Amino acid sequence: MKTLISHEVPLCLLEDSKTFNDYDYCLPHLLDKYFDYRNYFMEARHNGRFIIMDNGLFEGVTHTEEDLLYKINLIKPDIFIVPDEWNNPHATYRNAKHWVNNIKPMLPETTNLMVVMQGKNTTEIHNLYNTCIDLGFKHFAFNHSSICYQTIFNHPNKLVNQMLGRVSLISEMIKNKTIHNTHYIHLLGASLPQEFIFYQWSEFQMIKSVDTSSPIINGALGITYNEYGLFSKPECKIEEFFEDNLDGQKEDILFNINKFAEYVR
Repeated sequence: MKTLISHEVPLCLLEDSKTFNDYDYCLPHLLDKYFDYRNYFMEARHNGRFIIMDNGLFEGVTHTEEDLLYKINLIKPDIFIVPDEWNNPHATYRNAKHWVNNIKPMLPETTNLMVVMQGKNTTEIHNLYNTCIDLGFKHFAFNHSSICYQTIFNHPNKLVNQMLGRVSLISEMIKNKTIHNTHYIHLLGASLPQEFIFYQWSEFQMIKSVDTSSPIINGALGITYNEYGLFSKPECKIEEFFEDNLDGQKEDILFNINKFAEYVR
């Protein structure tokens, strides 16, 4: 199975995204904010598109449990990422346990729960992974900016530490068989796009999907990937461009999308 790629896009690129996204990544707070966004995901579900739904942490959005339940049952995503807390394995575990034991019976049977690996160091992340296996999880996500990655490398560019830290952590967990062949691994976001070159070997076959808005945001700002990727990252998020007409930046955006696919595959 190839690694599936999805780029979060503004409204003007929603329809175009069907031609370059392998699946759809849903930000639940936008379902309320934009009718076209909600309609797109309702249609995507009807047409059998693979959908992963986020919980809003990275966007700084706090959803009530009732709101998330409503949106999950509305869209029926194939995967829902249970609420997690930055660099806090204990709170993340409590949330994961609660969702498995109390919320899962209220979800569509086709929706799998995914837990994000949060922790301040590799030991905390290893322990969280193993305890979530005990809960029955088989779907796991690794975010791109964990504080843990800064403890693995000491490069002056923190983005390089984030990139190589995630590669190193996942490599170690595969090598020591913490990550099983039967697990589904998702990579949340990208500090630097060239990170994905490191996953092109068969040993990383458990990495099934990735989402990032990096090609879109950089392209919207007139920044194109070079042969080696990038060594800086814009601080803005995709929602800042959500209502913009990006026709003038489309060439740069599509260039980055195609280049990103080369890095992944």
